[in-house]
Amino acid sequence: MKRANTIKLNIFVVTFFFALIMVAFSYAAFAASVPSASGQINAPGGAVLRKSASAKSAKKCVLADNTVITIHKEVFKSKTSTSKKNKWYYVTANGNKGYIRTDLVDNISYGYVSGKTKAKVVFRKGAGTKMKKKGSFRKGAAVTVVLKAKPVSSTKGSSGTWYKVLSGGKYYYVCSSKVKITGAMTDEQFMQYLSSEGFPDSYKSKLIALHSIHPNWGFVGYKTNIPWATALSKQTSGGRSLVSGSYPSKYRDGTKQYEPGWYKANTKVVAYYMDPRNFLNENSMFMFEDLSYKPSYQTATVVNTILAPTKLPAYGFTANVFVNAGSSSNVSPVFLASRARQETGNGGDAVNGTKILGTAVYNPFNIGAFGGTNPLYNGLIYAYGKGWTTPAKATAGGAQELAKNYINQGQFTTYYQRFNVRNGASKAGTHQYMTNIMAPYSEALSTYDSYTKYGILNQPLVFEIPIYEGMPASTKLP
Repeated sequence: MKRANTIKLNIFVVTFFFALIMVAFSYAAFAASVPSASGQINAPGGAVLRKSASAKSAKKCVLADNTVITIHKEVFKSKTSTSKKNKWYYVTANGNKGYIRTDLVDNISYGYVSGKTKAKVVFRKGAGTKMKKKGSFRKGAAVTVVLKAKPVSSTKGSSGTWYKVLSGGKYYYVCSSKVKITGAMTDEQFMQYLSSEGFPDSYKSKLIALHSIHPNWGFVGYKTNIPWATALSKQTSGGRSLVSGSYPSKYRDGTKQYEPGWYKANTKVVAYYMDPRNFLNENSMFMFEDLSYKPSYQTATVVNTILAPTKLPAYGFTANVFVNAGSSSNVSPVFLASRARQETGNGGDAVNGTKILGTAVYNPFNIGAFGGTNPLYNGLIYAYGKGWTTPAKATAGGAQELAKNYINQGQFTTYYQRFNVRNGASKAGTHQYMTNIMAPYSEALSTYDSYTKYGILNQPLVFEIPIYEGMPASTKLP
């Protein structure tokens, strides 16, 4: 299916970026182990990632403002204080592991697993036996565990690891030796989870249905703080949202062709495809999937099912090419294959070794293919400038471009690449990979089909779902 680029990647200047963890929400959200969390650097000048939990520790790198990080545990540096300056996070960011002070991180999102107390246990304001007592759980009480925590050594109690737990809408800490992780949430815990994530009632029934089928799936709510009307207005401006001429004319807003065979989508169509609630089902959910590389199930065999119906393997774009590219860029090879299938699956000059100035070049993702009377040629010129002279180089290079210019900027799902609403209202409707209003849906179906074929739908997948302010009761196609 054709799509139209709106971003000039070859001239785009990154003024801020999300370091490569791309939704690195590796929470293992509902699996039977303590989950990780995600957060975002809040430091205009950047924040130092250190070798250990100390400002005197060796510097590993500097993480740019707004970098998305995966948080593995909290580390307390005080026996009695829970001040953010006395706590550190052990994190993964941009391929590096290290420690960062918690006052430099915001937008925390937690995963959740169930646990049960082995005995009566005191819960405290922080991790460690010197922290203020806030209450106690009886033996056999169900608890919701969100993160590991490490207390000051002299206050560790019966275990050096504590759990951060959610109870009554507040977070407390208990010694891990007193809690057994039991796995999937109870119905009551799942409802509490949905509420804590800020999901409106209009989302909940569909998420509950999905949870009953896939208890290992994690659903993360992201409050965009953008009014629905504002986002819709920006998406219906100019040629930002296009629909193929193969669809009914009632889907169009006017007769102008913004590209051959592509028309401006009318407001109802844009609203329908922008509304996350219309895609909270088993197959469409994959437009909200974390696009980071997970080698345990994003294998060459799975990728091959996406490529099989296309002409790409015949041109040298094999499954291993995508897996290698995904591994080197920390991007899902399933996503990369789905994107190439969307862009160039029918073959053509972008993938058949067309020569530019005597050199064969390739561009499976159509990066730089925009503007003028011949966007495809512009994309090939871009590929020539990048040295994409083999399918492997083009796929690896394109994956790095997608990571740098989109995923590292918070656009770590296909939905966010189509609707840039994770970077504030001022960015909404800008820097979007495709103008095809239906592209996220098409790519989601490819991923779902492949995961279904190989029985990996019950992996601990993570989906981040945006929430707008002032959403309508529902949206429908014309």
